[in-house]
Amino acid sequence: MARTSRKNIVTTQPDTAARVWNAALYVRLSVEDNGKDSDSIENQTTILEEYVSARSYLKKVSLFVDNGYTGTNFDRPQFQKMMDAVQAGKIDCVIVKDLSRLGRNYIDTSHFIEKICPFFGLRFISVNDNYDTATVTNEAQLSASLSNIVNDYYAKDISRKVTSALRAKMERGDFIGDYAPYGYLKDPCNKNHLIPCPETSPVIRRIFEWRADGMSYGGINRKLNDAGIPSPCQYKKDNGIKTNRDNVAHRILWNRHVISDILGDIVYLGHMAQRKGSQCLYEGLPFHTTDREDWIVVENTHEPLVSVELFEKVQEISRQASEKSKANSGKYPSLPKAENIYGRKLTCAECGHVMKLQRSISRDKTKAYFTFKCPTYAEHGKAGCSDVKMKKETLDEAVFAFIRSQMEVFVDVDESLHRLLALKKSKLTKSDNRQKLKTLRNQLEKKKSVLSSLYIDLKDGFLSQDEYCHHREIILSDISALELELSELESAKSETEEQLTGEMKWRCMVERFYNASEISTEMVGAFVESIRLHEDGSLEIRLSYMDELAALMNLSERLRKELAA
Repeated sequence: MARTSRKNIVTTQPDTAARVWNAALYVRLSVEDNGKDSDSIENQTTILEEYVSARSYLKKVSLFVDNGYTGTNFDRPQFQKMMDAVQAGKIDCVIVKDLSRLGRNYIDTSHFIEKICPFFGLRFISVNDNYDTATVTNEAQLSASLSNIVNDYYAKDISRKVTSALRAKMERGDFIGDYAPYGYLKDPCNKNHLIPCPETSPVIRRIFEWRADGMSYGGINRKLNDAGIPSPCQYKKDNGIKTNRDNVAHRILWNRHVISDILGDIVYLGHMAQRKGSQCLYEGLPFHTTDREDWIVVENTHEPLVSVELFEKVQEISRQASEKSKANSGKYPSLPKAENIYGRKLTCAECGHVMKLQRSISRDKTKAYFTFKCPTYAEHGKAGCSDVKMKKETLDEAVFAFIRSQMEVFVDVDESLHRLLALKKSKLTKSDNRQKLKTLRNQLEKKKSVLSSLYIDLKDGFLSQDEYCHHREIILSDISALELELSELESAKSETEEQLTGEMKWRCMVERFYNASEISTEMVGAFVESIRLHEDGSLEIRLSYMDELAALMNLSERLRKELAA
């Protein structure tokens, strides 16, 4: 990586001015920032656009906005999209209003500036902090580090205060969730108090009564779905409440785990159980499920929907059913069990759910059979999905055969590519290109020198802004033409580098698994990106690094045509 200049960009660094940087404007607003005009999306965007428009060496390529995302980590959709553009070479400069917009975690933010930016050759500018990695001084670097520490402290201080306030509310029995549990509404007079929902509270009572009568989870599901009663998720969707299932086109059905959760929730006894999950920024704790003994439980906080007697009867029925299920799961220990080596990579193409591996026993109890089945169809029948299934043995054979065929393709392409590259390199070596390469490089250096001197002439007043721009465009055009001609003459070397990354990934995997006789967990982990199973038994298999393999094949074909010409 080139050294970072510590000179001022305006007065003593003409080469920086001559280069045009493809800039991404990054704007972030978190929940705690809302209401502050100085940090509004519009204000940040205006500041950044004015900054870029006043500098000819910056060109706005994209604007990325994360609205409502915390600065304590980089897990933000638009930030990740921006970094994808950086890796693709579309962006080489990132501009923010101030360092707190980039992030409020000292370690992550410092790592981004000091490690990530140099790795990608990425210029980073924080406008209000007067911080620019292209011209940074020791004093500015220290100032940025102090700003990052202050931002990190601020985020943790907010976390500490919010955590204390929320815990106090929970201990008072206040409901602090975003949405009321199914069967309840938030009291219009007090958002921290629950009241029965006229539409859904009767459904809750019926669910408990059916279970008390001995009805199974599946039976309750079918009864609710057949009656057209919206599931909790569907009810939210119908009422305009945003959920992570908004993109589901079909009706969201009731399922076993929803029924199970409802039947075990003491909220329907009028009690409040909160802090079932927890995270704490200032203590460095990520989100995690909380042990039951650490829940915050306050009794008699709102109107119950079921009686204590009914609730306890249901718990006893569920306990007995659970014990019976555990006893059945241990049957036939002498027969083999199978591991699902595909995990979440194998999904139903019709509904998108992860396929489940099921074991069935022959009538004479001597054999075990394994089949991947759609869990939605297994639970809801045709009302939920199609009967998508495939024997494990058949799937294993198909996936192994496909991976094997792609390994063979790679071996053929790799051999052909090396042969073609050797021929082209030999052809270039035999022709007298050395003098031409030398001449082109000299011309290129002269053009770049002239470009640098143009900026000095502009600064010293020998050229007007219009004259500078006119001559600059001509010289940049000449430089591009020389660079293109030079790159064509050096193409043998560049093409070798171009295909090296994808080739090494595939070669490593092929060397490891070429002699394998059957599919394995390790092979699936190395090769498979996703598998979609259709109702007709067809498979869509996408392997990792398929784009790299396609690039190798395209390069090989292009070289073949060039050498044949």
